[in-house]
Amino acid sequence: MVVLSPATAENWRDIARVRPLESQSEWVAEPTYYLCLSAYDGLWRSCAVRTEDGTTVGHVMWAVDPDDDSHWIGGLVIDAERQGEGLGRATVEALLTLWEREEPSLSGTEYREAALSVSAGNEVALGLYRSLGFIETGELSDDEIVLRRPRP
Repeated sequence: MVVLSPATAENWRDIARVRPLESQSEWVAEPTYYLCLSAYDGLWRSCAVRTEDGTTVGHVMWAVDPDDDSHWIGGLVIDAERQGEGLGRATVEALLTLWEREEPSLSGTEYREAALSVSAGNEVALGLYRSLGFIETGELSDDEIVLRRPRP
């Protein structure tokens, strides 16, 4: 349903055009912020979320935590015009599948556990991640609830 493509000089403008719903602005940043994190922070890797016909419909980034080698998902934004189509779920599933098939060749780290953080008030995202097998750990990251999912 979706294809993840690393952010590049050729596709970053398409990613930058993605806009979340206005009501989501308290929980997610504009994709340009996430692109900058990936380009300059040295930890995160941004990806375009594309449909099978090549249309860019979102952004997601991932990183490996150097402290515990968990694989983190961040910056998941699906364009407002394409929400409600299952693209957020498909994006998370595609990323988990990528790690299961490709690691450790992508990051040099074996994939054992996925992690992410969500604002407590973001019930839609919490519901999505719980339905995908993520479990709250009691940890907080920047005032957000941390959820983890062991590799099946």
